[in-house]
Amino acid sequence: MDNPAPERHLKARRARRVRAFSLLELVATLAIIALLAATGIATFGTTSVQNLAAEGFSRKLALDLLQARRRTIATGANHYLQLTVVASKTTAYTMYRRAGGGDVVVDKTQSVPDGVTVTASHTTLEFDFEGAALAAYSIAVAGPQRSWTVTTTPITGAVHVQ
Repeated sequence: MDNPAPERHLKARRARRVRAFSLLELVATLAIIALLAATGIATFGTTSVQNLAAEGFSRKLALDLLQARRRTIATGANHYLQLTVVASKTTAYTMYRRAGGGDVVVDKTQSVPDGVTVTASHTTLEFDFEGAALAAYSIAVAGPQRSWTVTTTPITGAVHVQ
């Protein structure tokens, strides 16, 4: 009768080979990834970066309009975004709160990124104590190849990005 115990004992003694990447393989892989990334950036260039900046700016603008609306409802004091226009070009905007002794800056000024063009129907985008927009605001944000429009609904103050 064969004894299976010695075979198990031999198998237990064999060292298992650990599979892993060598340092050389890891460095080669990272170099290839870096080359692909550099090629991608060169291919897409600054146009894609500026389009992404335009999209981000339009979303930030929409969120700041919502914040102004919510602050107006919470405090009862009108809040608004004031667009800074230099030579017929919108360069930045700042959020303010209406106050008896003069308007107060609520948030830091947000600059328009390079390569992004902003045109607005109004330079003051204000909400009343009920959260309604004082007008139907429309702000067009354009990058080199794409554009977005941020709009408000006057009665509800709802903000949309299209």
